[in-house]
Amino acid sequence: MAKVETTSKWVQTVVLTIVAVIFTTIIFIIDVNLPKTIVFGAVYCIVILYSWLLPGKFTSVFVGFVCTILMIIGLILSPVAVEEDIDRIWGVNFIISLIVLWVSVALVSAAKKGYEGVQNTLDSMEEKVIERTKELYQSKKDLEVSEKLYRYLYEHANEMHVSVDPKTAKIIRCNETIGIKLGYTKEELIGEEVFKVYHPECMAEVHKAFKKFQRTGTIKNAELLLKTKTGKKIDVILNVSSVKNADGEILYSRSSWTDITKLKRTERQRILYAEKLESQNKELEQFAFIASHDLQEPLRTVTSFTDLLATEYQDKFDETGSKSLQFILEATGRMRNLVKGLLDYSRIGKDTEKTIVNIKKTVDEIEQDLGVKIAKAKVEIMKQNLPVKVIAFETEIRQLFQNLISNAIKFRREGVPPKVVISSNESAEKHFFSIADNGIGIAKEHHEKVFQIFKRLHNRSDYEGTGIGLAHCQKIVDLHGGKIWMESELEKGTTFHFSIPKQLKS
Repeated sequence: MAKVETTSKWVQTVVLTIVAVIFTTIIFIIDVNLPKTIVFGAVYCIVILYSWLLPGKFTSVFVGFVCTILMIIGLILSPVAVEEDIDRIWGVNFIISLIVLWVSVALVSAAKKGYEGVQNTLDSMEEKVIERTKELYQSKKDLEVSEKLYRYLYEHANEMHVSVDPKTAKIIRCNETIGIKLGYTKEELIGEEVFKVYHPECMAEVHKAFKKFQRTGTIKNAELLLKTKTGKKIDVILNVSSVKNADGEILYSRSSWTDITKLKRTERQRILYAEKLESQNKELEQFAFIASHDLQEPLRTVTSFTDLLATEYQDKFDETGSKSLQFILEATGRMRNLVKGLLDYSRIGKDTEKTIVNIKKTVDEIEQDLGVKIAKAKVEIMKQNLPVKVIAFETEIRQLFQNLISNAIKFRREGVPPKVVISSNESAEKHFFSIADNGIGIAKEHHEKVFQIFKRLHNRSDYEGTGIGLAHCQKIVDLHGGKIWMESELEKGTTFHFSIPKQLKS
């Protein structure tokens, strides 16, 4: 397209130039054949004026020089009419012609320059208009796309959208979602009072909310009930804003209902489950308490009679009888420990209150209590960055640290100087604790079992205990609303981690 325009301009320039040359030639021929006394050279002004049409900034000046040269040649070649007239007139005629010619050149050049300035301005404005037109066209297209997207999102949103007249309470517009949810067509709803879609059970709250909207123009998070065409209930949360005119008068509402039926159903199920779980926990705790408490008496009786037999009738037993008696004593001792552990487990969290616990001081006291074990095993205890203010259940948190530290000492490796590192760090919401040792470690396949009650991973002959200590730890951490986990590798050691929230739940 640009190539065609260039060719067209070039042809136009050639044609205009040829016409200019023809005009100039005609004028020159006439000028040459007229007497010098006739001022015909001024006619060259026609050519100067014509040069306006020719391209180029200095074309008129160039044409002016050409016409001046032709005027001089024409003056030389023009015939003389009367000899005496030449001396008086031809010089004046020539000067007048030159003046007229160059005044024309000046005027045309000035006019042409001004015209070019105006033309440039017009071209610039035209380009801007074209550019702006393109922008407007693109904006229109973008607006159409945006409007289609908005319309699609409005019609197919998860929320049910309606606009309501604040004076008549009639529905002005609504989206397709409300029709799908309630079983109506849009035509059945538009023009009807909005109260039509509410369930009778919440009608009092609906009228109260509508009056509030008429006063304030907003409703926030109102839990209400809608009614489907078949009468089914739908739990919803209503949020309303308003569109107002310049005087602040409410024109219509922008209302949205969010269906929370599944959420409410889940919440009700969760409450029922929590109540059932709480009841079962109470029954289990009561059973564990009663069972362990009631077992204490027969155990004491068995232990007492066994001790009596061992003391009074030791010499009456042969070797087999003595060994059997010893087995009974050991078994009743283990049973007593198991019952005590079960009783302690059932009592965790009972009749205790949260308080501010100095963890650093608590660990120092535990270290003193375990002083004999620590000295005998030559354990190196390291404490790092332990907090002095933690909201916790004091007795339970002490038992938690004592159980984990005792385990770290108990499960040490032969020939390796035992080392226990107790450290802490924190986030904005939680305290994190770690108790690491360089002991025997725990095989990966047993990582999920260590917190199960009465779950032992070693023979009683190798390591004493009931297998309930880590179950205690799990229950204590759960009581605080935290989490406990471990990292371990055989023959390298174990690290127990647990978290305690800074704000305990009631």
